[in-house]
Amino acid sequence: MDLLSVREAAIALDVDDSRVRQLLRDGRLHGTRVGGRWLVDGGAVRDRRERGARPGRPLSARNAWGLLAILAGQSPAGLSDAEKSRVVRRLRNMAAHDQPPVVRLRELLQARAETRQYRVHSGLLRTILAHPDVVRAGVSATGDVGADYVAPGRAEVYVRPGKVGELAAEFGMVRDHERGNLVVRVPPADAWPFLASITGAAPSSVVAADLLDIHEDRADAAAAGLLRPLLAHCSRAGGGRS
Repeated sequence: MDLLSVREAAIALDVDDSRVRQLLRDGRLHGTRVGGRWLVDGGAVRDRRERGARPGRPLSARNAWGLLAILAGQSPAGLSDAEKSRVVRRLRNMAAHDQPPVVRLRELLQARAETRQYRVHSGLLRTILAHPDVVRAGVSATGDVGADYVAPGRAEVYVRPGKVGELAAEFGMVRDHERGNLVVRVPPADAWPFLASITGAAPSSVVAADLLDIHEDRADAAAAGLLRPLLAHCSRAGGGRS
């Protein structure tokens, strides 16, 4: 991962240094603090610059989950026939690329869930991952779906809507965007049956979307490895099962 100073990132994005720091604090630009100063992920800067030059907005949460369900070969809940046709057409266009368009997919799917970062005792992560109101996701589900990516000491989960407060109280989870070791995503209630359709772990299409959120070349490559066969199958099949 190439790292840029705040000044270099600001020049690349044509914004003030203060704007870059705000994006980092808000979690809208990926970086890390070293010795009291920010180092910015160069790949994330390139992605943001590319998005700024291209029209289009993220999909609504409902359409994002519809896209992920179709990729997984399932029937999307709550989409009209017209909406489903548009999603399938979009996926077929993506399947025509030599490589999955990871930047575009990252952009389209970013509104699928509310994302929070917590700090929790590392010895509790395994117990949290097995909790009945939790679905393993992202770096915590790569082994389940055969993705070539590991991130020791970190965990990612989707939590059943309405249960985050109880989980935080039970395990002493503290919100911490900079040093958190547990990423919690809260999906819409109607997405939960699809998320929980595989015991314990999220479907591979969802794991791929989570990996894209890391903004790292290795994670992007692992996500592309998951997405390539899913897109090919979707292109052949024409959509999810009814």
